[in-house]
Amino acid sequence: MENDMSVGDPATQRPSAAQAREALASLRADDATLAERLVTPRWYYPLLGAIVAVIIVSQALPSPASLILLPVAILALPALVVVHRRRHGLWFSLPAGPRSRRVYRIMMMILVPCFVAMVVVKVTPVPYGWVLLPAAVGLVTPLVLGPRYDELFRQELAGTSAGTDSAGA
Repeated sequence: MENDMSVGDPATQRPSAAQAREALASLRADDATLAERLVTPRWYYPLLGAIVAVIIVSQALPSPASLILLPVAILALPALVVVHRRRHGLWFSLPAGPRSRRVYRIMMMILVPCFVAMVVVKVTPVPYGWVLLPAAVGLVTPLVLGPRYDELFRQELAGTSAGTDSAGA
């Protein structure tokens, strides 16, 4: 087979090994710069935890309050993302590597049962006070795991992740 690249046209020639290494180094530097910009504001995770807790608690409230509070809290979630994105110009919705993915999955494995417990309290004769337990877990989970996720995400994006730590995350 014949090579489609013309020999004399510099625009279509393959880069040399040194040029390729330089281009890759430039991309790594861009990733590191991007990782430095990805610092989640201090207010983000407390507000996220509060929204999750309000969604869960809203199911134990009487009907008019529940019907008003639940949609407001649910709409607050995308509003939180929009405010963050507009303020910082960046938003990533997926983990950057295996360690941040692990923390993300742990967070989801904690929060999903909280929402299931919320439904159980709503549809069964369980006293409504029991909704406070999953609400508290829903409040604390983003506060504890959110900053850890951010730290790992930035490390993996910048290429500075060094294996696993003692907690395995």
